[in-house]
Amino acid sequence: MSKLTHAHTHEFCWAELRAADWRVAKPFYCALFGWEFDDERGANGDFYTNFKKQGDIIAGMYEMDDDKKAVREQSVWQAYVAVLDVDASIAKAKKLGGQLVRGPYDIGKAGRMAVISDPGGAQITIWQAKEHIGSRRAFEANTPYWHELACRNRDVKEVFYSELFTWNSIHQTVQGVDYVIFSNDDHALAGMVEMTSAWGSKTPSHWMMYFAVLDCDAIAKKAAGLGAKVCVPPTDVPDVGRYAVICDPQGAFFSIIESYMDTITD
Repeated sequence: MSKLTHAHTHEFCWAELRAADWRVAKPFYCALFGWEFDDERGANGDFYTNFKKQGDIIAGMYEMDDDKKAVREQSVWQAYVAVLDVDASIAKAKKLGGQLVRGPYDIGKAGRMAVISDPGGAQITIWQAKEHIGSRRAFEANTPYWHELACRNRDVKEVFYSELFTWNSIHQTVQGVDYVIFSNDDHALAGMVEMTSAWGSKTPSHWMMYFAVLDCDAIAKKAAGLGAKVCVPPTDVPDVGRYAVICDPQGAFFSIIESYMDTITD
């Protein structure tokens, strides 16, 4: 087990599901990943769910607003990146061609946040931690493990994220595709791939979240049995891992991966 005790600047720190119906989403993910949960009622009366593994928080969930439900906005997993100063990061993102989508605002004593979009429209949340550092576990089964940006005009996005978060970028060929790996001085953090015509013209740029699992085939089968759609069946990527893409019963996409590169504990 790898317990986290503080937020690492410019690393992914939290995974959050914006669900159309939290009452439906909660039992699905708890059954799929063996998560526990703790519901908190906010000042506005709405609930926020902390998903837990053996008592440690590893992800969160809230129900989208009624106006988003009215237009049938899709449920989505949102990725958070830790920063030292949310307001300074917003200003820097704007100079690099990004936009402010929501915020900034304080979440009580937990921290300060904002949602920004890159020059291609892919959204990401930045988090200035106070009492809430984010996920307390890493490199374990059923916890967030990898993040991947699928986009167009990749060169522009490479500059944006490299400058905004001081990430290094390395190009590798993966199954004949030029794949960008973002890293800091310690380890790889995320990947980026250019979307081709196979994605369809209507698919927007987006961040995909991967959860580590010990058995990709078993979890994909379990997800299907719980009402999810397996969009990409378990597939091997040599020397990397075996992955699958899943759409939960309310339309939120996520991926699972059985890593060949890292030792993932139970």
